[in-house]
Amino acid sequence: MIDFAKLFPQNLYHSYVIEGDPKTTGELLLQFLEKRGDAEKKGGDVLFQIYESFTMDESGEIKDWHSRKGIGKSKKICIIATKFINREAEQTLLKIIEEPAENTHFFIVVPDASVLASTIISRVHVIITKQSISVENKDIQKEALTFVSSTPKIRIDKVAVMVKENKSDENSGQLRFYATSFVNELESIYYPKFKKNINDEKTKFILGELQKARGYLSTSGASVKMILEHLALVI
Repeated sequence: MIDFAKLFPQNLYHSYVIEGDPKTTGELLLQFLEKRGDAEKKGGDVLFQIYESFTMDESGEIKDWHSRKGIGKSKKICIIATKFINREAEQTLLKIIEEPAENTHFFIVVPDASVLASTIISRVHVIITKQSISVENKDIQKEALTFVSSTPKIRIDKVAVMVKENKSDENSGQLRFYATSFVNELESIYYPKFKKNINDEKTKFILGELQKARGYLSTSGASVKMILEHLALVI
């Protein structure tokens, strides 16, 4: 059980990013805020949504909710629980976080804060719970090491398996989250090599391709399979 009382002060900051399982952590957070009196159980001042993938459509709904005046005496609370947020939606959230309405508080629950843009992270308090998916991260680390040491043919085959295992639909947040975490792990393998030899052009090229891939993964409509297959051929 998460002890939210130790994580959140009585006077809430306007925006938080919380690492944890989106559904479970989001639901427990709402229960805590209701029990403490920060959120009313009924009424339009509380918005709690669980998304597979958070896109521009969803961010537009959040923007509309944020612009409406509160109807109760307690705070306005918005909990966004998702596996992945694309860059266009992040820009909308960023504008809201930069100029939050009075007495309004945002909580973004994601499995891994590293999938979010640095501009978001720099404007929020980041909280890591015990429900962060460390076991899955260890699996990704192992897969990344195997991927690097394999032949291009084996890597391509592995990409097909990764996509099949993690893709629930065409807008799969789970797949984009997994792919981004995988790219992060590949980067953690190559970056130490680059630090040892900054004149290594091949490593520098690979790090550049990984950075591009991370950006493409956050773009709506970009094919995760094609992005990973490209990496399979160039690393």
